[in-house]
Amino acid sequence: MNTIPAYDGEAVGTLRDLDRQRLLGHLRDQRPDGMALEEPVEPARAEPPATAPVPGLSVAVFDRASVLKQLRLVVPGDDIGEGGPSSSASSDEQGRVERLRALVREEPLRRLVVADDGTIERLGGLREECPGFVEIIALVERATALSMAAGTGIALPPILLVGPPGLGKTHFSRRLAAALGVEQHAFSCATNSDAQALAVGHPPTWRGARMGVLTEALLGGETGNPLIVLDEIDKFVTHSAEKPFHSLLALLEPENACALVDEYLRVPFDLSRCLILATANDIDALPPFIEDRFLIVTITPPDGAMLRAIAGRIAADIIAAHGDAFALPDDGVVARLARTNPRGIRRLVALALGFAAQAGRRNLIVADVAAAEAVADTRGAREPIGFIRPRTRGKESSK
Repeated sequence: MNTIPAYDGEAVGTLRDLDRQRLLGHLRDQRPDGMALEEPVEPARAEPPATAPVPGLSVAVFDRASVLKQLRLVVPGDDIGEGGPSSSASSDEQGRVERLRALVREEPLRRLVVADDGTIERLGGLREECPGFVEIIALVERATALSMAAGTGIALPPILLVGPPGLGKTHFSRRLAAALGVEQHAFSCATNSDAQALAVGHPPTWRGARMGVLTEALLGGETGNPLIVLDEIDKFVTHSAEKPFHSLLALLEPENACALVDEYLRVPFDLSRCLILATANDIDALPPFIEDRFLIVTITPPDGAMLRAIAGRIAADIIAAHGDAFALPDDGVVARLARTNPRGIRRLVALALGFAAQAGRRNLIVADVAAAEAVADTRGAREPIGFIRPRTRGKESSK
């Protein structure tokens, strides 16, 4: 007797085919008309084929098998890939079914961005553009070197930039994404009214349920390690029944982020390769369990030569946006602009150009900046403009 090892699937399959053929032959001999019996064929399940794989280093950002599983729970097996309403799904679930159908046809792989010499060069330019952020740029440069040496996707721990307003933290995050060559998905926590919708979406039973904003952004992108910016995370306050920071825990823990389940689709997504960068003005507003999950970098206000360099760059950018109709400012104008923070500098340059244009000049002078300061009041308490008088707090105006 022949012995077939259990692991030899091909040999086992061959023996089964031979046994089936012998059985069919025996049954055919028993039929009076001698007609051959047709071997029953199991119908194939209707599964939409996946699209062509993504070339290069890539990662599957969602589990296609889980998508098919969710579809089979509400849709007949032969109707998974078909369009139109499903006869077995309730009216409230039709939208979810259509989203799952679209997802099952989508390629789950996304390209991982790997650092190269161009990345190093762009980060060097970012050092000159944002000199107040050299500490965080140095950290990113080391991560870039590791990516180049190992040939792996660019990876960073979750980073929190802390500093007073007006330093350009949001501007830096945008420029960092461009330097790394990755996509950026920016979200303002100060204006977000639904933390769960941002991170993991809503369960299908909720009215107005939808998939997570982060998972939706990952699907709409082309890379598996985009930069996710959580701007002003210290102002992350939503409705009273919600604890917004709890919804971020799964995103900030790589062990959980690799299989973050979207509550609406009930499908796991891999966000573990995403680069997380948050900004905050007041770190004391954050709960300790959130602080513990970030690498915190404090950004100090620039001064001296650094602030003058920033002022010169900001003025050059704004002048270039006006078609170079104005000459670049001289050292005296730059020094006057550098008396405030980067946000205030932008405001002053925009206002000062208006004063220069009104005077018929195509260059800025210190008087233009001084006039802009009087309007913007970047250094002291704001005075009312025109006929609007401030109401004294705690007192009603006289009638």
